[in-house]
Amino acid sequence: MKNNKNTTVEHDIPSNDGQNDGIATQQAVRSVMQGELLTLPDMGPTGRPIKTSSNLCALIKFHGWYPRYNLMSGEAELENADGERLGGSEAGQRSALVDACQLAGVPDAAIEEHLIAICERHSYHPVRHWLERGAPWDGTPRIDAVIATLNAADPVYAGAVLHAWLVGCVAALYQPRWHSKLVPVLAGAQSYRKSAWVSRLAAVLPGSILDCAINPDKPDDVRRAVSAWVVELAELESTTRHEAGSLKAFLTRENDCFRLPYARCMTTKKRQTAFIATVNGSDFLRDTTGNARFAVIELAAAADVDRLNAILGWSWNAGRLSQAEPELLRQFWLEVKSRYEAGATWFLDDATAAQAAVANDAHTEKGAYYEVIYHHHLSRPLASSEWLTASELCARHGEKMSMASSWGKALRLLASEGKLQSRRGRSNRTEYLLPVDSPKEKGKADKT
Repeated sequence: MKNNKNTTVEHDIPSNDGQNDGIATQQAVRSVMQGELLTLPDMGPTGRPIKTSSNLCALIKFHGWYPRYNLMSGEAELENADGERLGGSEAGQRSALVDACQLAGVPDAAIEEHLIAICERHSYHPVRHWLERGAPWDGTPRIDAVIATLNAADPVYAGAVLHAWLVGCVAALYQPRWHSKLVPVLAGAQSYRKSAWVSRLAAVLPGSILDCAINPDKPDDVRRAVSAWVVELAELESTTRHEAGSLKAFLTRENDCFRLPYARCMTTKKRQTAFIATVNGSDFLRDTTGNARFAVIELAAAADVDRLNAILGWSWNAGRLSQAEPELLRQFWLEVKSRYEAGATWFLDDATAAQAAVANDAHTEKGAYYEVIYHHHLSRPLASSEWLTASELCARHGEKMSMASSWGKALRLLASEGKLQSRRGRSNRTEYLLPVDSPKEKGKADKT
């Protein structure tokens, strides 16, 4: 068989001339490509190549491709002689592999069966490889100067949160078992350049940062979300209460399960992704449960991205962004790595966690009934106080009794925040001590 590349494939298949039992002797398939000989070790009964890992390995080695497994993207890759990914993409790589299999007579099914296993023998993380390739940290401190360019309303609090988060980004590359319960949320006006600030820090390599919305119930979303080193959570404000609950559980996982390209079964991928969010509005935290994962950082002004560019070696000219001095960005992350190696933690200390809880509270949507109770009973001095159940408060405001559970949920939240006292009252029902209008003013308040 010949092709337009002068590739000759010869199959030595014994003829069935009645002198044997009809079972062909296994022979090597020889493929002469540019003067080199390919020998495939495993043949079937007919003398043709079969879909074994040894045959696929031989084919990969013959072409001078180097198999590797990308721990960041979760993809099996083949590196060509130029050090680039074969075909330039997942689709290009598969096309080149299928061509090679067809020319050598190896069944295409060998790709799906064996490529991932072959590549997993040579796993690497591109960001870790980038970080370790080159000179050591030069000793110049940059972290505090970088954080200062964010222009946070509370610089000390922002520094504590972001120091921990940065260490977590490096820990994700090195810890055998890593997970994080910290997601900084940069809050400010749309023009405050929050996403640009995050991108300058994390865009160390193509694909190292991703901006996306995540639905943890969709496997494709999960795979995409954990295929980068740093992920900026988009549209946090628009998540529903149900989606917010799923997202909070997703953020602290140690492992993720999904199906990889070429794979016939589900793959479990160790979490090596750090999350950060940017928001423009308020009330983006949909409920109080699980909010400890977030740490809202209010911006007092737009981030000083020009100053950040200078620190990290970026150049912005007429709308064109480039890395004029890429080593400066690497030196920044080497400083973070030195803190990780010195034992710095990626968890908030108790004092910073308490500050984060206060900051989060100001951005938590607590529901309409919470606001009604706070407005009518807690926002101004009132004449007296009464112990009321949720049903009694519901009736007092002229609501249907079917809404009593909603009033009760709001009362429990206020009590948990220390804004109300509660006790067990008649028939073991929970009562709450609420400031109320005097009888003379009550009707007026209820109509407000």
